[in-house]
Amino acid sequence: MADADAVPNLPGKLARFLDGRTDGRSADLTPVQLHPGDRILLCSDGLSSYVPQESVRNALDTGITPEEVAEHLVTLALDHGGRDNVTVIVIDVHQ
Repeated sequence: MADADAVPNLPGKLARFLDGRTDGRSADLTPVQLHPGDRILLCSDGLSSYVPQESVRNALDTGITPEEVAEHLVTLALDHGGRDNVTVIVIDVHQ
């Protein structure tokens, strides 16, 4: 989104991730080595601000499908008073 800074009311930190600015600001990237059996969680602060890390970790460690884990985590966030949007993506790494 080359003109993200022109979008009204777009928070600066979000624009930073969307527009690939050339002024030295860019997304924070951390390369990780993934292996079969790993499970990845991508989420918004609608989850991480409301659900304790231990509860998130316990949900991820269950043997249920990624879709079921994501639904469970959204429910936990709402049950813990989440008022913001709750975005959760759970990915299982396969060979």
